[in-house]
Amino acid sequence: MSDFKNQDNEIIEKLRKGLEQSDPMPSTVSEFAGALFTWRDIDAQLAELSFDSVDEDTPTGVRSTATARMISFAVTGWTIDIEHNPTTGILMGSVSPESRATIELHTSGARFTVSSDDMGRFEFEDVEQGLISLVVHFEDGETIKTTWISL
Repeated sequence: MSDFKNQDNEIIEKLRKGLEQSDPMPSTVSEFAGALFTWRDIDAQLAELSFDSVDEDTPTGVRSTATARMISFAVTGWTIDIEHNPTTGILMGSVSPESRATIELHTSGARFTVSSDDMGRFEFEDVEQGLISLVVHFEDGETIKTTWISL
């Protein structure tokens, strides 16, 4: 069986080399990809991860009883704090400074929307572990997106 694998790997390597020689990737492809990355937040400010409770050091010999994960994102003038409890599936959060907004929760397979209250608080139910991102649409038209994070 391993002889077939070795033959397959050799054939794949020869094909790859042949394609690289006959049709090399233009150097501009990398440049365009880099430029697109800088435009990833052209329609919104990008809130970067500023705190993640997973990164906290727990003293040796101490067991953590916390089940919820707390995460903060920040961008100039705004903070988005979320807390996810994997046991209940509840993801609750707040926007600060306090403001009414429409919050979209993006997962790898779906999108959910809720409105915050006057204090900027919001809640999603049945949020499973996996990749998520939030998009916050404020009443004045400003939009903030968070980076993707794995719960």
